[in-house]
Amino acid sequence: MSVIGILLPFIILVFIIALVFLTVFFGKKYTGSKLTKLLLGTYFIILVVAVIVYYCLPNSTIDSVESPNMSFEQIHQAIEQETFENVEAIKEKERWNIPFDQAQLNIQYLDNINMYTIFDQKENDDQTIEIIYYVANTQFNGYDFYDEIPTPTISIQGNSLIANPAMENEVKLHSFHNDFVISQFRGGGITDEFDERFNDDKPLNYDFLIIRVPKNLELTGSEFVNFLGEQ
Repeated sequence: MSVIGILLPFIILVFIIALVFLTVFFGKKYTGSKLTKLLLGTYFIILVVAVIVYYCLPNSTIDSVESPNMSFEQIHQAIEQETFENVEAIKEKERWNIPFDQAQLNIQYLDNINMYTIFDQKENDDQTIEIIYYVANTQFNGYDFYDEIPTPTISIQGNSLIANPAMENEVKLHSFHNDFVISQFRGGGITDEFDERFNDDKPLNYDFLIIRVPKNLELTGSEFVNFLGEQ
């Protein structure tokens, strides 16, 4: 950004404050038609400055960036082929390492989180359950909301693995545009809100769990257990 671009907002602010101050000051001296002319003249000056600012501002404040987001099929293909750790659109959000020395693990409560869950059997019996929470497609219109994504709560109670879904978190994106200085003539506000439906083929914030369990651990409580490499 140029020096003029940095100083321009401060110059405009000082100018407006000075203009308002002078208008109030001279407004006490003028009445009737003179006061009306003063107010109209002040308004005209503000409009002239607004037009100048309009042509000084860039057309867009958001760079056009090609999104790395993937389709539903591409995400699941990466999981099935065990290449998801090397995919740009899929990111690790949280990891839990929970000691567990029992012979059986009840996983029936995982159905409560309504999230795709897949298991991976380790090559050794290290008595540790490793749970990794992944999120895919966190970018929209050049903005990455990865940091705003909440994580589920994971714990083990007795011999049961408990997973509580994260609280819903709503993110609204707005884009400032240079039309705000003449919006009173053209209509509209100073921002564009991205409230249209997202591309259903590339679901935003698609999350899933990878659960790595010790080699000899028996999983109970569910008839449908998906393992990596067995889809």
